[in-house]
Amino acid sequence: MVVGSGASLSGGVVKNILGNVAGPLAGLASAPILAHALGVDGRGEVAAATAPFLLISTLATLGIPEAATYFVAKNERVFRTVRARASLVLVLTGILATGLGLAIAPLLAVDDPNLVTLIMFASLAIVPTVLVGLLRGVAAGLAMWTSVAIERALGPMIRLIAIVVLAVTGGLDVVTATICIVVSPVLGGVIYLVHRSRIKHSSDSPVPSHVALLNYGSRVWLGSVAGVLLMRIDQVLMVPLSSTYQLGLYVVAVTISELPLVVNTAVREVMFASDARSTVDSRLTRAARISLVVCLIVAVAIAAPSVWWVPLLFGEGFREAIPTMLILLVGVIAGIPGSIAGSGLSARGLPQLRSYSLVVAFMVNLIVVLLLVPVWGAAGAALATVLGNVVSSNINVIQMKRRFGVPFWSFYLIRVQDLRDTFRLVHRVLKR
Repeated sequence: MVVGSGASLSGGVVKNILGNVAGPLAGLASAPILAHALGVDGRGEVAAATAPFLLISTLATLGIPEAATYFVAKNERVFRTVRARASLVLVLTGILATGLGLAIAPLLAVDDPNLVTLIMFASLAIVPTVLVGLLRGVAAGLAMWTSVAIERALGPMIRLIAIVVLAVTGGLDVVTATICIVVSPVLGGVIYLVHRSRIKHSSDSPVPSHVALLNYGSRVWLGSVAGVLLMRIDQVLMVPLSSTYQLGLYVVAVTISELPLVVNTAVREVMFASDARSTVDSRLTRAARISLVVCLIVAVAIAAPSVWWVPLLFGEGFREAIPTMLILLVGVIAGIPGSIAGSGLSARGLPQLRSYSLVVAFMVNLIVVLLLVPVWGAAGAALATVLGNVVSSNINVIQMKRRFGVPFWSFYLIRVQDLRDTFRLVHRVLKR
């Protein structure tokens, strides 16, 4: 067994890894195409157009997809009612968020009319994007990891195929690249209309009200917003504080550095649903340590030959992105144990504690971004990310110790059995 109790849990992690890996790999495959076709400045413009969309989409969720996962995992037989009630909330918030995106586009574009149009277009995809997130949340609560994996893989593959076709036919530019990025995740969500749960719905079971969904969701939402701000505010502010050139370098560095998160994200999501069903401290801490080992191995494999493969893959102009990428990899590894601890806090009914850690981390990140990005550009933003990840991770681990008595170092100190479990996990993924 990889992370704890039973083949189903281990299988869920493996399936989720396979689904999650498609996004970064497709991003890594499409990144050189975008880099060569658009150049550093053009790649920066695409990032400037899509970063607000990603941020506002998170604002629009109100934590409802996570609330759906939590309540469905607690009682699978109410999933249809939870889905219906959550959909109503998200449609309303999505419409309001779309209006926000349209309104602030001129401010974020710094009087660039083409960029204004792109930000406005991306905003139109907010409602369907948050609804796909809800369907994913319900599927996670039902342990439908095959469907989640297919959806996670399908969207990025559609994006990659579209970008390749456009590049070959000469139609790839800033506009079409933006369309591919914002539309493809919605198309991936179609899988939830095909794969349906076999669990019978029961109208007799207690169903969480709209208020209950919003109550739990709001406590998650604060952290979700802070988490996205922690990861993306630097990209939103990069152009006003520095230049599209620095943003172009930074986006490539981020794309590469997030590859280790494939494993961590898969483990975190499965552990959230599993710990909501039954609380086991040793299972949670073992998952954190195994995730740390695997992600560290992936990070070293990426960093060691980067001087050779980054210029070869992306072009000589992106050699300057390597130092930024190395700094970001350190930040990714530093945040892994705390991310699993945060999933434990959310699963045990205290998502606000995870949210508080992310809010504090975001404030640290924002201050450092404002201070360092005008001076060091992309490297300054990377240093801000490292500090933010260290802060949020350790706050979560400390809260697990204070609230539930889980030893602090149990999330960090790797054991021989962890290495064996890591080998089994890697073997199962490769076998699949």
